[in-house]
Amino acid sequence: MSLNREALLEYALKNIEADKNGDVLGADCKNIVYLLDNCEITAPEKNRFFINVNCDGIQTQVTYKRMELFNYEIADNGLSAGNEALAYTGTYDFSHTTAEWESVLSLGIFGLRKRISEYAEKNGNDSKKQRFYNEISKVYDAALRFMKRASEIAEKSGKHEMAKGISNLTKNAPANLFEAMQTTVIYYFLQHMFEGTYLRTLGRLDTLFYPYYKKETEEAAKELVFDYLKEIDTLKAPSNIPFAIGGRDKDGNSLINELSYVFLETYKIAKTNNTKFHMLCEENTPTDIIESAFEGIREGNNSIVFMSDKKITESLEKLGIEHNDAVNYHIVGCYECGGEGELTSSCNARVNIPMALEFTLNNGKTFLGEKPAGLENSGGFETFDELYKEFKRQLVYMCGCAMKTTDLCEKHYRQVHSAPFLSGTYISALEKGGDLYCDYTAKYNDSSVNGIGLATAVDSLAAIKKLVYEDKTMSLENLTAILKSDWKDSETLRLTVKRKFPKFGLNEKYTDETAKDIADVMYRAIGGKPNVKGGVYRLGLFSIDWRWEFGSKTGASADGRLAGETLSQNTSATFGADRNGATAHMLSVAAIDASQTPNGTIVDIDLHSSAVKGRNGIKALVATLKTYFELGGFAVHYNVLDTEILKDAKKNPEKYPNLQVRLCGWNVLFSSLSEKEKDEFIARSLK
Repeated sequence: MSLNREALLEYALKNIEADKNGDVLGADCKNIVYLLDNCEITAPEKNRFFINVNCDGIQTQVTYKRMELFNYEIADNGLSAGNEALAYTGTYDFSHTTAEWESVLSLGIFGLRKRISEYAEKNGNDSKKQRFYNEISKVYDAALRFMKRASEIAEKSGKHEMAKGISNLTKNAPANLFEAMQTTVIYYFLQHMFEGTYLRTLGRLDTLFYPYYKKETEEAAKELVFDYLKEIDTLKAPSNIPFAIGGRDKDGNSLINELSYVFLETYKIAKTNNTKFHMLCEENTPTDIIESAFEGIREGNNSIVFMSDKKITESLEKLGIEHNDAVNYHIVGCYECGGEGELTSSCNARVNIPMALEFTLNNGKTFLGEKPAGLENSGGFETFDELYKEFKRQLVYMCGCAMKTTDLCEKHYRQVHSAPFLSGTYISALEKGGDLYCDYTAKYNDSSVNGIGLATAVDSLAAIKKLVYEDKTMSLENLTAILKSDWKDSETLRLTVKRKFPKFGLNEKYTDETAKDIADVMYRAIGGKPNVKGGVYRLGLFSIDWRWEFGSKTGASADGRLAGETLSQNTSATFGADRNGATAHMLSVAAIDASQTPNGTIVDIDLHSSAVKGRNGIKALVATLKTYFELGGFAVHYNVLDTEILKDAKKNPEKYPNLQVRLCGWNVLFSSLSEKEKDEFIARSLK
């Protein structure tokens, strides 16, 4: 029987409470089985690999309802003011995961179910483990029934290839490239749409699919890759669904193969809007494939991200992840890296770095609303060193509050969320006989804190140092009053500071050293600190679109920014401040020790199309990228922008239906942006 979405949601919301065993695994498995057995299935005409369903997001709503039950604890622990002011935040994160893809593809859904039975037989005397195996067996059995039903509907819809593949996969592991691709799509549906645990990478597809690719003709393989990318695009995953190519194996050999080139070349012509491409670069990555990627970016494929294999591995090992696990890392979401066996909770907590300076200048209170969310101080900083020391004290305090808030959330996973499908792919969960969330059974159960607005803070500190302590243009009290007034009657001064004062991103010693020092301070406060799950905290320095929200709660800053304006993006210079060019910008970011930021450090490079023309333009891009990675850079992505095209696209969107830009960590259609965001991109293109 197929039910409409309203009926499915009504059933699921009845199972909000944890079951009698004290966790939500039983309740979630009951919901998931019901959704699998009763959802509507359709076979869209354009789909080649799999069907569609009507229950996406239902189980996620159940999880969010449960989360609300514990919100009071933030207030009870004195953390409300800081969270509400967006000085810092902390929360759950079940939205940045990867399956253990090697198991998914080598075993298939049928084989994963069989493996659960094998572990159940091996641990027959342990009642707690038996409960876990029994519950996840139910959802995998329901998945196989669902797949059979999907096969029948596909057959009735004339989708014979799809139907045959699904039918085979109810009994066997994937046998060819089509079925391997089909398996990843089916698994995506099971975890993301039914379980409600967001799946945020398809893995290293050139490595995963290579054994199957070798069985195909080149022509057939290219056609399959094209159709696969197009179908993945239709899933419209939140913030895009990524996949990776390249990297190294445990012996240091490059993993680039023929399929790597096929994926890149096909990606360039597929023109998808909801996928993103991670290129994992190391010293032996062939130059021609990097050049090809840059050619794609120049043609509008802005969602290609270059990441340093060496620096990723180094950062994970520094966190305590074993070498082989660190080498076989994954990237979930935008640029967040985790080792094999790690449940990468990469978006738990956030710290508003510029607000630490507000607290320094305003006795622990915000400029907007005068909320006491920081530490009190006596003010009267006679030297810049005294002020900077207080800024760091406030920052460390905020980092601690962000972790404390996250711990308050993550201790409740047993009452909030379980992941039976995802747990069934993890060897550690099967060996320990427990759910990844309810029982913390991942090999590495880490959490994250991300620093936001680094360049805004650096530029503000530099401005204060120059105005107050070097040039002695005004007192610190006067400058603070100007900032609290949002630069009222001080527009000339504001523009002078904004346009002519020292800025991060110019490859200048003081601002680069300040950025590095702030990152070091945050690492010492966060990196490797224990969490409530038996894991540790990871530092990241990316902002994605949070910079808008956090900026709206942040008062005027000494770098010339007005109250409520956006903060600086990711680990990049403030927009317009990188006036010495892309190379200087990248050198500044490379000054930060990225081995301390396994959760991600990314620089955004905006280039006018005229700067990258011809063969010399591509060579220059490759040279700067290699230099950046040699100096210790973590990751970089590019927007190649044409001012006149952007202006025309704003006025006449119907002429540019497929024009894409890299918003922060994902691609969007230019036409979908707000007017303010469009104006920002136009301003960024004026170089």
